[in-house]
Amino acid sequence: MVYLETQRLILRDFHQKDLYQLAPILANSKVMKFSHTGILSILQTKEKIHSFINSYKENGFGKWAIILKETNKLIGYCGIAIEEINKVHEREIGYRLAPEFWGKGLATEAASTTIQYAFKQLKFLYILGIVERENIASVKVLEKLGMRYENKTIFHGIEMDIYRLNASH
Repeated sequence: MVYLETQRLILRDFHQKDLYQLAPILANSKVMKFSHTGILSILQTKEKIHSFINSYKENGFGKWAIILKETNKLIGYCGIAIEEINKVHEREIGYRLAPEFWGKGLATEAASTTIQYAFKQLKFLYILGIVERENIASVKVLEKLGMRYENKTIFHGIEMDIYRLNASH
C-alpha cells in the first residue's frame, strides 16, 4: 500500500470505490484531449482502476489517486506505468487532473513526489515522460521535474516526444 504525502496532496493506491470520483475526470474532453483513448466511459474507468490495482500487485507501483488534503477530494491520478516504447518496456510517469486544479502546480507536486519515490524506494535508474509536443502544459511539468527531451517516437500511432530524467545515485 503506497501512501505519499506532499504539502497539499496525498497520493495513495486506488480502490474500486474511487470509481465515481475518477469517472467524471476521465470523461472530461479537456482532460483527455491528449489521451490516445479519448474520453472514458464509467465501465472503461472501472477497468482502468482495475489495471492500476493489478499493477500494484504485479510491479509494486502504478498510478495513484491524488487526494487534495484541503477537501479530501480525489482530483486525479499520478504514477508510473510500464509502457512499450520503441519495442522496450519502459517506466513512464503519467498524470491527469480535473481542469479546475490546472495551473496551480499540483501536477508538478504530485509527479515530483512520485519520481522521488521511484528513485529512492524502487531504485529506478531513470524514468521517462511521453508527451505530444502540443500539450504545452504537460511539457512544462516534465521540464519543471528536470526531465530533458531525448527523442521522438510513435506511441499508439501518434508522434510523441520522449523526455528522460536519470536518478542521481
